This record gives sequence, structure tokens and C-alpha cells, in this order.
Amino acid sequence: MDAQQLLTEAKPMLDDVLGRIGLHETGEPLELEAIAPSFDSWLKTQEISPADFGFMVMVVGGSIVEYLTQHHKARPMVVDGRPAIQLTISPSVVRQFDPYSAAAGLIKGNRDLLGFLSAAGS
Repeated sequence: MDAQQLLTEAKPMLDDVLGRIGLHETGEPLELEAIAPSFDSWLKTQEISPADFGFMVMVVGGSIVEYLTQHHKARPMVVDGRPAIQLTISPSVVRQFDPYSAAAGLIKGNRDLLGFLSAAGS
């Protein structure tokens, strides 16, 4: 899957996955601000095998893209063939990063998605 496809398909993929795990009603509007605390708790309790790591990166990365797009007016984009998200923090501060690389780090680390989303948006 190329970078643009990852960004474009983040929302439909989340709609499906979050519905399957019982955190969202599939087909309804995705209210990530309301879902984020439950998703964060769910993520922290998961045993993620090496075979499932890539899938989880897609889910967590997609949630980062959609949350920051919905609640911080972030701009998804492709930079050097990689997915990126650009956040304007203030008129003189713009943050840009790969949400899927950030997701991989979160999954390997403390899995504090809420903390990450809060820090990224400020």
C-alpha cells in the first residue's frame, strides 16, 4: 500500500476495526475524541504478536491521522513517498511527522496514545 492510500483509507479502516472491537458503531460518524480513551485502554491491554505488529501500526497510525485531522486541523500529506501529518501549533510553529512511525514507537513503548495525542496537538 502506498503512502497516499494509507492516508486515504485510514478512516474507513478505523470505522471497520473499531466497530469489530466494540468501540464504535460501524457506519456511524467516527467521533475519535469520544472513542480515544476507550481505544487507549484497549490498546494497553493487548498482547501484540510479531505477526500482528504491522496491522496494529496501521490501526494506531490511522487513529493518529484521523484524530489530529478532526481535532487539530492537521493536514495529511505525502512527503518523500512516506505518509506524514502536518500540524500548525502556532503561526511560527509547524510540526510534521510520520504518524505510522509514531504508532510503531507507541506500540513498542508505553502505548500511551492519549498522552501522545495531547502532546502532538500542543
